[in-house]
Amino acid sequence: MHSLIAVAVLALTTSPPGETRVVRIPSKILGEERVVHVSLPLNYGVARRRYETTYLLDGHVRQFFDITVAAAGYDVVADLQHDYATPPQIVVGVDQIDRGADLGRNQELFTRFLVEELIPYIDREFRTNRYRTLIGHSLGGRFALMTFCRAPGVFPAVIAISAAGGDSTSADAVTRCLSTAFNAPGTALRQLVLSAGDQEPRVIQGMERLRDFLRANAPPHWRWTTIEGAGLGHTDTPMATIPPGIRFIHDKSVWEMSRGLADSVQFGRVADPERRRRVLLESQRARRRADDAVAQMDARADSRSHSARRQCRRRASDPAADRGVPGRPRGIWNGVRLGAPPRRQGSVASGAQ
Repeated sequence: MHSLIAVAVLALTTSPPGETRVVRIPSKILGEERVVHVSLPLNYGVARRRYETTYLLDGHVRQFFDITVAAAGYDVVADLQHDYATPPQIVVGVDQIDRGADLGRNQELFTRFLVEELIPYIDREFRTNRYRTLIGHSLGGRFALMTFCRAPGVFPAVIAISAAGGDSTSADAVTRCLSTAFNAPGTALRQLVLSAGDQEPRVIQGMERLRDFLRANAPPHWRWTTIEGAGLGHTDTPMATIPPGIRFIHDKSVWEMSRGLADSVQFGRVADPERRRRVLLESQRARRRADDAVAQMDARADSRSHSARRQCRRRASDPAADRGVPGRPRGIWNGVRLGAPPRRQGSVASGAQ
C-alpha cells in the first residue's frame, strides 16, 4: 500500500497542473455564498474537447485537492501502443464550511445545492461532457454513496473513502439506497470504489459487509472494487485511494474506443458520454453483424464451390450423365450445340401444320 502512496507522489511531480480558479457561488438553497476550486486540465485554453468532471468533497483540504488534480492528469504510460492513459479531467473541489451540517444534518439541502446550483454552473461555464465522479472521505464518503438514490444518474461514479463505518442505522440506509439504485430502470454504467485501512477496524468491517452485499446484489452494469490499505489509518486512506480509484473508473476496458469515434468525442461531435458508450456498443454490434454476414456468404460460396466440384467430378467420370442425348459429345460447333436433342420438325414455332 505504501507503493500506492509513492505512485501518488510521483503523479504530483510528473503531471504539471493547469489553471486553478476560485469561484464564489451565491446559493439560494443554502442561503450563503459557497467557494469552489476549479482545476482545468493542461492546454484547456487551446483545446476544443470536452472533459469529464471530478467533484471532491472537502475540497478545502489542500492535500486531498492536490492529489486529485494530479491523479486526474496522470497520463504517463509505459507502452504507447497498448497502455491507456487516464483522460484529463476538470476537478471541482467543494469547500465545506460546516461538514457536519453539509454532509450530515443538512445533507438533503447540500445535495440540492450540488444538483441544482453548482453542477449547472460548472456545465454552463466550462466544457464538460457531463460524466461526473464524486469523491468523499469519511462522512463525505457516506454522503457520496447516498447520491446514488438521492440524485440518481447525476454522479455515475463514486469513490467512497473510509465511508463504511458508523452504526447499523447508517449502514442499513446505505444498503437500502443502493438497492433502490440497483432496481432503477436502465442499464447505464455505474461505478463504485470503496476503501478502508486496516488500522480502522470498524470501518473495514463495514466495508467488508458492503462488499458482500455488492457481490450478492449488484447488477451486471455496475462496476465496483474495494481497496484495502495495509497499515493505514483513517486520515491516510485518501492518499492511497484517490489515484487507483480514478484509474479504476477510467479503465481501458470501459473507455477505450476506435480512433474515429475518439476523434468525434475530442472535437465535441459526441458530447454525451452515455451516448458515446451506446455508439461504441452499437458500432461493435454492427461490426459483429457484418462479420456474421461475411461468414454466411463465405459458407454459401464454399457450399456452391463444393457442389460445383462434385458436379465436375461426376461429369468427368461420366460425360453422358448430364442433360442432352446420352452418348453425344457436349459443346458448341458452328453455332450448333452438340449433344442437344434434334429440333422437332413441324413445330408451332416453325408455323408448319
